[in-house]
Amino acid sequence: MAKNSNSSETWLRRYSKFTAFSTLGLIFAGGMVTSTGSGLSVPDWPNTYGELMFTFPYSKWVGGIFYEHLHRLIASFVGFLTLVLSIWLWKAEPRPWMKKLGWFSLGAVIAQGILGGLTVLFLLPTVISMTHGILAQTFFCVIIVITYSLSKEWKSSRAILVKPENESFVRWSMVLTGLIYVQLILGALMRHTGSGLAILDFPLADGKVIPVLNNMMLSSINYGRFDLGLEPVTMSQVVIHLLHRFGAILVFSAATGLTVRAFRHQRKEDRLFLPVLFLDLLLLTQIVLAALVIWSVKAPFITTFHVWTGALMLGTSFFLTLRSLRMYVPEGQFQTFFQHQLEAEREVSGLKSQLSTFWELTKPRIIWLVLVSTIIGFYLGAVESERSILTDPWLLINTILGTAFVAAGVGALNQYIERTSDGQMKRTIRRPIPSGRIKPSSARWFGIVLSAAGLVYLLSTVSVPVAFVAFLTLFLYLIVYTPLKMKTTWNTLIGAIPGALPPLGGWLAASGNLETGGWILFGILFLWQIPHFYAIAWLHRNDYGRIGFKMLPVVDPSMTKTSVYSVVFCALLILCTTLLHLNGIAGQIFMWGSLLPGVTFLALAIDASRGWTEVRARRLLAGSIIYLPLLLVILVIDQSLL
Repeated sequence: MAKNSNSSETWLRRYSKFTAFSTLGLIFAGGMVTSTGSGLSVPDWPNTYGELMFTFPYSKWVGGIFYEHLHRLIASFVGFLTLVLSIWLWKAEPRPWMKKLGWFSLGAVIAQGILGGLTVLFLLPTVISMTHGILAQTFFCVIIVITYSLSKEWKSSRAILVKPENESFVRWSMVLTGLIYVQLILGALMRHTGSGLAILDFPLADGKVIPVLNNMMLSSINYGRFDLGLEPVTMSQVVIHLLHRFGAILVFSAATGLTVRAFRHQRKEDRLFLPVLFLDLLLLTQIVLAALVIWSVKAPFITTFHVWTGALMLGTSFFLTLRSLRMYVPEGQFQTFFQHQLEAEREVSGLKSQLSTFWELTKPRIIWLVLVSTIIGFYLGAVESERSILTDPWLLINTILGTAFVAAGVGALNQYIERTSDGQMKRTIRRPIPSGRIKPSSARWFGIVLSAAGLVYLLSTVSVPVAFVAFLTLFLYLIVYTPLKMKTTWNTLIGAIPGALPPLGGWLAASGNLETGGWILFGILFLWQIPHFYAIAWLHRNDYGRIGFKMLPVVDPSMTKTSVYSVVFCALLILCTTLLHLNGIAGQIFMWGSLLPGVTFLALAIDASRGWTEVRARRLLAGSIIYLPLLLVILVIDQSLL
């Protein structure tokens, strides 16, 4: 009996590997469809020219029909493999999460088939075509998880103790995987918006290392395209192409960092060192292929090989992450592994420690949110003023720099003002001031200098109104909102006002006027903050209650008001985002695309209101964190197609 069980496990492992390699073949076939422009060579779906797909005669496989029909057959084959795999896992796999993963993979491949059909029936819409390509990469990663989880290595590789050098390796592998995934998304955006040859030279861009994005550059590019018989491109297509190149630089940097750590600490561990070397080989291959794509004017096979190698890089990096997690993260400690350790546990000293402390004092995560919302405001303000976001690139750069300085200063001063309460809460006790890593007076002057520098910079390089918005943000946050935490439950609503001002400042910097669009962005960010911060307040209600913070989830044990506010503000958020379309600022793609994250956010708020638990609160918090970046991606896609 044991022998039969072992034999079944062996064949299941082999079958999952075959499914993974078949998926790679499917990705290549799909790439050839796009590269040869054969997406509409077969105008109907799921049949092929009215005939059953599997009986369509080979004699009719001519031109683009060959690539599109072959892609459909391979997709059907992979779909059948996945169906068998999911049933096999359900029958033979004892781990419940593996059974669920099998059904998830089946759902993903079914969704892929539907998206493929919609792509044809709706004549290659960009959003659906992109989603179709991105889901293929995601499905590939899911199959890799299944395959690795079935391996003998999975059962034997169990970490006991986390070492700092191993922790660093795991983090770098995860960062690299995330960057590759984002790079593939940018690649899909570039391919499906016709931006692949928006710049005709490589490694330079219009003959420059750092191009100046203006009408002169665009004219130069389009002259070159005219000589090659290509249609002219827009500035949006040029920006999309440059974003893809910038993403490649980030991937290269992360891969270099991972390689350095592998040479230092993993040279004797072949299970990790060899995949890193293979990744480096793939990266070098990708750079060569990127050049050949440009130089060959997107020769179909070279372009497809470039796409396929990107998928192989993602799969290799993702597998490396899984393997390093399995080897270095102890069982049951996955979540705690990513939490910040106490400073006393880290042996850091000197200049690096001081810089790290000052960096933490600025609240970099909040700075990131502020800058993203400012850039969104600037971008839409420029669009509303009928000019490119990069017509005057220094205006954008100056806005970002000045805003960043003010935001960093506000973060430091907030920690100075709340140093006593921070020292009494588990959530904040490790911050620089209560942990004793920096003197309160040093933090105070650091915050004052940064804030003043940011305001002066905005005043001298952008405009007086933008500097005033930044000052108003500082004043409302530090002088009004921060003290109100101890006095009234209205503090969250009042604190949402300075939190919603950055996109207004960005709009004002680009357009010079406070128009309806800027106020709509203000409304979106204002409404988003309420369920976001209520979820945080509920999770830390014990800390807040102990020191006297008057947060609604603390003083409202029944959570009735908190639930009502969260649901209502999420519903209003959906309505507010549609106003961008109704006012002509965003198109149909944004209006319909924003509904999915909006409705999901609302559903999470409704779910939490049914009975607040840690799981539901964390889901709501995670949904809020994902919502804004996703909204930005949808907006960029929408604007690139206008």
